[in-house]
Amino acid sequence: MMKHIACIVFCMMMILAGIPGIAAPFDDRFWEKYAGIELPGDIGNASLALLSLDPYQLGDLQAKVPFADFRIVSDRKEEIPCQIIAKRPVKREVEIPHEMLNLSTTADGATWVELRLREKEGSANAMQLVTPDTDYIRPVEVLGSNDGKTWNVIGAAGVLFDIARPEKMQNARVSFPEASFSRLALKIANGGGKPLSITGIRVLKETETPGQSFFIDAKAEKQQIDAARKESSIIVRMQSVFPVDRLSVETAETNFHRAVTVQKKNERGDWSEIAAGAIYSFDTPTMHLKQFAIEMPEVAAREFRLVFRDHDSPPLVISRVNGEGYRRALVFKIYSGRRLFLFWGNHSAEKPVYDLAGAIEKQDLDRLPAAMLGTVRNNTNFAGAEARMPFTERYRLLLSAVVFLAIAGLMVLQYRVFRRMKGEHGDHES
Repeated sequence: MMKHIACIVFCMMMILAGIPGIAAPFDDRFWEKYAGIELPGDIGNASLALLSLDPYQLGDLQAKVPFADFRIVSDRKEEIPCQIIAKRPVKREVEIPHEMLNLSTTADGATWVELRLREKEGSANAMQLVTPDTDYIRPVEVLGSNDGKTWNVIGAAGVLFDIARPEKMQNARVSFPEASFSRLALKIANGGGKPLSITGIRVLKETETPGQSFFIDAKAEKQQIDAARKESSIIVRMQSVFPVDRLSVETAETNFHRAVTVQKKNERGDWSEIAAGAIYSFDTPTMHLKQFAIEMPEVAAREFRLVFRDHDSPPLVISRVNGEGYRRALVFKIYSGRRLFLFWGNHSAEKPVYDLAGAIEKQDLDRLPAAMLGTVRNNTNFAGAEARMPFTERYRLLLSAVVFLAIAGLMVLQYRVFRRMKGEHGDHES
């Protein structure tokens, strides 16, 4: 009997637990901000629309997962399927078949690599060196010819390098204006050094569909120096809390190379590393290169900490820092006769999963109706940050008391069962 009752109780609990998730209306008490979505007057037969997200209009975003708290809701409290799209650049490369005709050393000690491209394979705009050698710096020049006798320099000279100290830095590729010569040559200036061991050359055609970026200014706090660790660091405060994909620094200094780590505070308030990279600037007679950006995963924070590995060099003087990200847009379904709103501002919200991916892949996003975001408002129904916390966090003491009482009740119940079993055993013996 008790076994049957336990099974019934368990099944009822499972059913009741599932009821709130079945076609539940949107509960706006857990979202702090909202704004109306304005659709263009004539959308024709379009079933999807696109809303561009402005980092300064939306204000500070605090969700654990960027954009996980974005919800489009109708005036009937229905969640509308939507998906975030990042307008990143799309890079493609095609390797062009070729054969190596000549690998030799010129009279002035340079390495000459001559290649013949197969006919009708199209034009090239990049070459990549394949070598097992390390710790080198080599200026290079790319030339083109159709007969192998008359050679024309293609674009400006580049630099190939592999620098192992103090941190690893490498560039094995040289880019040049798109050229359709049947023959290409790579001239590597060895500067009196030993020629590189070349095991291959990749000939490439690179194409890139440009993305759309935005910038967020940041204020750099006073630089801190850790002499014992041979490091320096600065804390940067972002003007707006919005997901960025890289941080860029500005400095007037040249001829340096620094490993950099990017940190943000974790839930305990400690600085935690989220990305690592290198910045450098070389301005010499044979090399003109610079890289001032540190790539990082999509992340939003009010403050970042940049830690520079200086070794024995003096700390860099950083004049400015800014964040850069790719513009985001929200693609969503359109329903006639319904007003739509965008809600956000729920730190603990989880990213929803809708079935829009297949439909979006087949769309030309630039041709979708462009929606506008209305005035951003504070949600008057917002129940406060406490209400957004999990039930177990909001009522920790109450749950502890309930668990204690439940354990005590089970112990009493177990004691009574043992007493009954002992009494029945005594009756059988008598």
